[in-house]
Amino acid sequence: MKTEAKTVFRRIKRLTFSAVAIMLILFAGNTSAQSHEKKDSEKWKSPARTALNVCPGGVAFGFYSANVEHLFGENHGLVLRGDLETIPKTYSDTNIDANGKAVILNYRYHFGGGLNSFYAGAFGRYRKINGDGTLETGKFDFSLPECTVGLNVGKRWIWESGFTINFALGYGYAYDELKVNNSSQAAIDAINVFSNDYAFMNGFLGEFSFGYAF
Repeated sequence: MKTEAKTVFRRIKRLTFSAVAIMLILFAGNTSAQSHEKKDSEKWKSPARTALNVCPGGVAFGFYSANVEHLFGENHGLVLRGDLETIPKTYSDTNIDANGKAVILNYRYHFGGGLNSFYAGAFGRYRKINGDGTLETGKFDFSLPECTVGLNVGKRWIWESGFTINFALGYGYAYDELKVNNSSQAAIDAINVFSNDYAFMNGFLGEFSFGYAF
């Protein structure tokens, strides 16, 4: 069962990388074509300056995420996001019990002006996973802090009612440093198995969220 799960996650990883690449290509095409689109005055622009969003789809997988974006001027958006992960015990033979927390700061440049437009930007994320497990030699616990810096693209839609949907994909360079309380080789090997199976997309940033803009 675990082997099948690992195969699925590897496939998800490949699909994710492909989705990021496709999103970047489509975004580049959209940007180059914007000069041929109808004038901004002919489009409805949301007057909203702030948007609150949550990601309900992740709840079924033990992932909880919420963010707030505020628009400065016509084009500059700043996002503060918080993530909470409850991680299943199926990622290693030692049944590691782990959870993760992350804080993300994301700058977005909205090309169309206003929040309801295509955007590109940069993000920084601090994420920390804490866990513990049991071996024949005894119990161990660990922490895995991680810092990621990267780029992302996306699009926000806003209806006149204030309802908003946001979709974004990004990827960056991630640096982590394992800290183990019990530094036995067996414990380190078990944590490495867990890390390879679970944190396989540690440079990836994605969002598909719903919320309210005002």
